[in-house]
Amino acid sequence: MHLEPPRESSKTCAIIIPIYNEEGCLEKTISQIKQIVARIGDYKFEIICVNDGSSDSTPDILDLQDDITILTHEVNRGYGAALRTGLDYCHQEWIFICDADDSYELGDLEKLLEATKPDIQMIVGAREGIGISSNPFKRLARWILRKMVHGLTGVMVPDLNSGLRLFRRSLYLEFRHLLPMGFSFTTTITVSSLYSGYHIRFIPTKYHKRHGKSSIRPVRDFMLFCILIIRLASYFEPLNFFLPASFFVLCLAIFRSVRDIIVSDHIGSLSVIMFILAFQTFVIGVLADVIVRRSKTGRDTSQH
Repeated sequence: MHLEPPRESSKTCAIIIPIYNEEGCLEKTISQIKQIVARIGDYKFEIICVNDGSSDSTPDILDLQDDITILTHEVNRGYGAALRTGLDYCHQEWIFICDADDSYELGDLEKLLEATKPDIQMIVGAREGIGISSNPFKRLARWILRKMVHGLTGVMVPDLNSGLRLFRRSLYLEFRHLLPMGFSFTTTITVSSLYSGYHIRFIPTKYHKRHGKSSIRPVRDFMLFCILIIRLASYFEPLNFFLPASFFVLCLAIFRSVRDIIVSDHIGSLSVIMFILAFQTFVIGVLADVIVRRSKTGRDTSQH
């Protein structure tokens, strides 16, 4: 009897790990990843570690590793820049990203892969557990960001910027021009995908306290996240942002006008300025929406 050799898996997945000064748990992370991919037989994996200008012993630890691809930044360029370097290098259909700080359950890679379907573009590990900060300010900031995204996209996202996720590389190629070099990389690709109507699934995952010191600056990064969400709203659905803003200013102008009439029997200059500002905001939103619609039509026509 002639036995055919086993067919090589046609499913491919790149595992990209951005690394910056993670000497304390890097070996453990890489070892866990290797063990996990060894027991998953349906996919062909490539492990890609991106050393983002580490100044500790991280480069020496990476040099001792085998069966992985090592990409290096000579200087620290940021979380998003490290991911983009790995994504530009790889060519696999699916991309799995995770941190090297031992905060995520890396074994959930199997759970995320099992959730893949033809209509799903991204599966996000929604964090829960002791690693989630109990700081009231951070909790409030996360809630505000989630409500902003819900108001603009209609989707209440359980975890906006989780660093454990699986997504198609085609998604990265589509939004590459929007993706920043910093921590807002994951937020950007999530919001961009929601605006574009792609199917994203969120699966709960345990989150532990990280090893080492985080380089996230809560107040500064929160403000940057807010600006990012507004910028993306203006890019994809301008009216969703400009119309509420125009209506809000219009209401202030009306209240101010009523106050002026009651107090001084005429409408003051500030009220007039606010009416003009509300109208200008509305016009800007309409023009921005026309530009977005025309650009989308142009892209669709060129694709056909």
